[in-house]
Amino acid sequence: MKNKKNIFKEFLGYLIIAIIAALFSVTLRIFIIEPFIVPTPSMTPTLLVGDKVIVNKLEYKIHPIKRGDIVVFHSPVEKKDLVKRAIAFEGEEIALNKNGEIFIDGKKLNEPYLPKDIITSYEDQKFEIGKNQLFVMGDNRDNSADSRVFGPISLDRIFGKVIFIYGPISRIGKPI
Repeated sequence: MKNKKNIFKEFLGYLIIAIIAALFSVTLRIFIIEPFIVPTPSMTPTLLVGDKVIVNKLEYKIHPIKRGDIVVFHSPVEKKDLVKRAIAFEGEEIALNKNGEIFIDGKKLNEPYLPKDIITSYEDQKFEIGKNQLFVMGDNRDNSADSRVFGPISLDRIFGKVIFIYGPISRIGKPI
């Protein structure tokens, strides 16, 4: 039978391990990756409402945002976080037309991540993307409140990149 001193040492050891694990978990979540649940249908079919995704919070501290990245950001109009696709960057002009076409600086945007059979019509709109701004759109173009509605977003609102779908099990994988 263990004496009280050994039991106390064992308990203290487990307590220290638990504290280290908790601190590591919190640090990981604050600075590196974070689980996130997709809140709206704006990214359908790429991401569905309720999809559980991993957001890489370190990505944009190391690498620049690329056109087509799925970014997570604090909404400029509501107190919630949103998921959209990076479309146009600082200094670019984006033009949308009734034929469902998007032009960036006069060149038609290729969007291989959208379903081939998608039929979309936009209002004729043009936007100049300002300094430290990003134009974002949902993949579900007819059901997405995005930069067409609230304008380009400030880069400081972006806190990560969606890198993996981990739930539900039937949808596990890397988003397009």
